[in-house]
Amino acid sequence: MADARLPLVALLIAAATARNGDDDGSKRDGLLSRVAARATGAVVDIVDPEKIVEQIDVNALMERVDVNELLDRVDVNALMDRVDVNALLDRVEVNDLMDRVGVDALLDRVDVNALMNRVDIDALMNRVDVRDLTDRAGIPEIVQESTTSLFGSALDVFRRQAVSLDQIIGRATYTVIGRDAQTRPVAPAALAGNVAVAKDGKGQVTGHYAGSATRLSAFILDSLFMWLAFVVIAFGLTFVFDVVFRVEVAQSWQQSAIGIALFLLWAFTYMFTGLALAGRTLGMGIVGIRVVNRQGETIAGRQALIRTLVFPVSLVTFGLGFIGIFISPTRRTLHDAAAGTVVVYDWGDRPAEMSAPLTKWVNKRATGLDEPTDAANSHAGAIEGTSDASAGSDDAAP
Repeated sequence: MADARLPLVALLIAAATARNGDDDGSKRDGLLSRVAARATGAVVDIVDPEKIVEQIDVNALMERVDVNELLDRVDVNALMDRVDVNALLDRVEVNDLMDRVGVDALLDRVDVNALMNRVDIDALMNRVDVRDLTDRAGIPEIVQESTTSLFGSALDVFRRQAVSLDQIIGRATYTVIGRDAQTRPVAPAALAGNVAVAKDGKGQVTGHYAGSATRLSAFILDSLFMWLAFVVIAFGLTFVFDVVFRVEVAQSWQQSAIGIALFLLWAFTYMFTGLALAGRTLGMGIVGIRVVNRQGETIAGRQALIRTLVFPVSLVTFGLGFIGIFISPTRRTLHDAAAGTVVVYDWGDRPAEMSAPLTKWVNKRATGLDEPTDAANSHAGAIEGTSDASAGSDDAAP
């Protein structure tokens, strides 16, 4: 039926065209438009699209399409502008997409060697800011912290051994002179609260009166630093006079006397400056001790000056000025007594400690127990005498 009606429609279109051939152009165009519209509607109603699609040879149609020319006519930018990327991504089910991707098969198809051969390592490294990379990774801080921690641990081992020697020598000398070590004051009044026992069993002695081994170590280090610094300065001055000013420095007793005087002046400057500014010299800082007044507070400049001036007197009296370290309750030397100062343990940002075995032995001797208990550990003042002792119990002896 549809096939029979098609010629009839075509005939009607032709007849309408013939009848209107003599009319003017405007009427003819209007009539043709109306007829064509009605004819098109009739054709659409008559034609079965499914039958037409079935008769189309898609492969032949695609072969006649010039894909390259088609793509050339596509405005990609305009096309992408019309795409709502957010809406597109919202419609993508990522989990399902990843499940459908065979990652193992994809990696198996990658030729790693060929990929690496195509990488320009030199160009890649030139584009890498190594300094910025290390800074962002915190490597300098890690190295500094590790180095500081390693040096601090090694230094603390030396300090801890010196503190242990102080305890042993102090108790031995007190036993020899017939005094009870338990009555010896622990620290100045302002520092007496620092007494404690750490969780690992090490006795913390920050603020306690420093003993002979530690103070002797500080004196040896300070003497070494003063001498080395003076030698370097003297060598530098001699080099300048000889090379720059062409003045030969001859050796004579006068120059030796001048050298001794200059060394004493340098030693005074070294000692006084360190005590006045920081309460300690370089050697004292290394071994972990500090000079404070009898109450445990920072010393004044006048006390630093008096202590520095009297210090040589303790030396020239055949060391008699140092006897107070052994017999004085507060371990004061002659120059400490003159300046009104004492020397205490101070390791800076870390607590001053002595070894755990010695702490256990001291606590056992103090409490009379074979094994230290919680009560013995809480009685931390037993580390070196009574914890309630203060500067008020200092005797007048050095």
